[in-house]
Amino acid sequence: MLDALADGLFESCGPRDRQLISRDIGEVAELLQQKVGPQRYETRNGTKPFFAKVQFRQLSELTLSYGWFAPAMEITSTPVEPYYSLFCRRHGFSEYQTGSRNFIASPSCGTFLPGMQPVRVRTNEDWHVFRTGFPPATLRIELSRLLDRSISDPVDFFPVVNFADGPGRTVKQILGRLYAEGTRTDASLVVTVLGIRHLERLLVTVILEGLPHNYSNVLNKPEKNLSLWQVRAVEEFILENADQPLSLGDLAIVGGTSARSLQYAFRRHRGCTPLDFLRRVRFDRVQSELAHPKQATTVTDTATRWGFLHLGRFAKEYRARFGESPSATVRRSLGRP
Repeated sequence: MLDALADGLFESCGPRDRQLISRDIGEVAELLQQKVGPQRYETRNGTKPFFAKVQFRQLSELTLSYGWFAPAMEITSTPVEPYYSLFCRRHGFSEYQTGSRNFIASPSCGTFLPGMQPVRVRTNEDWHVFRTGFPPATLRIELSRLLDRSISDPVDFFPVVNFADGPGRTVKQILGRLYAEGTRTDASLVVTVLGIRHLERLLVTVILEGLPHNYSNVLNKPEKNLSLWQVRAVEEFILENADQPLSLGDLAIVGGTSARSLQYAFRRHRGCTPLDFLRRVRFDRVQSELAHPKQATTVTDTATRWGFLHLGRFAKEYRARFGESPSATVRRSLGRP
């Protein structure tokens, strides 16, 4: 999906956006320092004249950004406070040095920089890169919810992300969906806010649960048994708040337990995960609205309002659940053939 954004995130800026196209390296560096943190930008010897395009779009919590640099660059970052940036490339390679680690980033190998130590990056020419920025508080709060305890030390991630397999592959798939939906026009964003917010929360949860960091051993420790009332409390909360962008960490707080224990309890007592139950409730709400349509009711608006952004997958699962297509439910409810 990121290949579809080969020329950037958007064509025209809105109130949530910032764009700069410039041949002035100082002007570009000043904007990037404002948005990302203290960095030094230098062109490498024998490369093209400087020309760059950078774009930023702010979502509810995360920041989506795109950068294209014509010359080969050397970028040095010296953070003064923790920041978290996940980078993925469209093509080519970059050399990274962070602490004692040296590695090569490519389209199949991303980089997650926790901003805990200096970083040096050496790029090739025509460097296209997507950066997703995570506020430290977002990761800290969600991890506290997943663990059902407060955390003291900053989260320190292993900087290499394998996009070709395992959790890294899932992370890149979510990123593709988030960039595809989060960079749509303002007009079409009106009915997709819940879906985009859900993708933001989902990405944070998958990163914390799947990518290695200094709390991974604690997060993946054996589950503890929960009482059935805790499962019921979470179910009731989901039924009352299914229209909100709930994360696994939110549900763990309601159950008064860790995310791992909550998932174990749901599988044991309900045969599904908490997020599977939430998805089931949202499908039921969509079906109910389509079965009692108002004059302005459409399948697209109803599905996206309940967080279903991929309409093809939504329609297929809807038919599997209810034995008919979403449009057939509307036609039947209106008495049409």
